[in-house]
Amino acid sequence: MRIKELFQGIAMGLMDGLITLLGIIVGVWIATDDAKVVIISGLIGGISNSFGTSIGFYTSENAERGQQIEFYKRNKGTRKDRQYIHSHSEIIGSTILSFIAGAFAIVLPLLPFFLLSEVVASMISSLVISAMLLFVLGYYIGKINETDRLRSGLKYLFLGAMSSIVAFVVGEVLRRFIEGRA
Repeated sequence: MRIKELFQGIAMGLMDGLITLLGIIVGVWIATDDAKVVIISGLIGGISNSFGTSIGFYTSENAERGQQIEFYKRNKGTRKDRQYIHSHSEIIGSTILSFIAGAFAIVLPLLPFFLLSEVVASMISSLVISAMLLFVLGYYIGKINETDRLRSGLKYLFLGAMSSIVAFVVGEVLRRFIEGRA
């Protein structure tokens, strides 16, 4: 099994991990303005999300495998057609890599909150790191899909920005609620 065959799990874990973590840290930062709460929320939410994503990925891949087998049987496919059926080892490998990639996705964006004393500087650094990771992921997916790499990178960057905006609004609503100004 080559890493290229398992990239689907890595991409799922990274994308989901980055988008979720970005939402958590932006929303919690706006709601609390407290680096410690951001770190705690980011770590707990990020690890929980990584586990949930990998379980969801495993379930989805197994369901797809069942559809592939059914399609193969129904259409009396040739032996060559069976190469498109995911093996159990591919599914397990991709699931494990999905968890690892999702867990990795929380490390770099949270790092500024450990290293910098200013919450705003930490948040800006985290946003820059997350934006770069999302762009690189999108760029690479564009490369392997043989599509416009720049456009693909920008699309993934846009999705991260949308997550941040939604989280910002939710965080602001929660901050006002906590402060009694809802």
